[in-house]
Amino acid sequence: MMHGSSGPSRLWIRVFAAPILLATATITGLLAALLCGTVGQYVAWVTVGAPVLVIAWVWVRRRTKKTGQFGQTLRGK
Repeated sequence: MMHGSSGPSRLWIRVFAAPILLATATITGLLAALLCGTVGQYVAWVTVGAPVLVIAWVWVRRRTKKTGQFGQTLRGK
C-alpha cells in the first residue's frame, strides 16, 4: 500500500528524483570543468561537491536520530 500517492508513477518519482538530480548536476559540473575554462572550474567544484554534501548531511542526520532514540530508551526503563 502506498501512502499519499495516486499510483506507481508517483512512487517512481519519489524514489529516483534525488539521485537523478545529483547525477545530472555531477555530469554538468564535469562537462563545465572540461569545456568552460575558469568559470567551469567553479561550477564543477559546486556540482561535484553536492553529492558529498548530501551524503554528509544524511550521515549526520542519521547519527543524531540514533543518539536521540537511544537516550529515550534509557530514560524509559
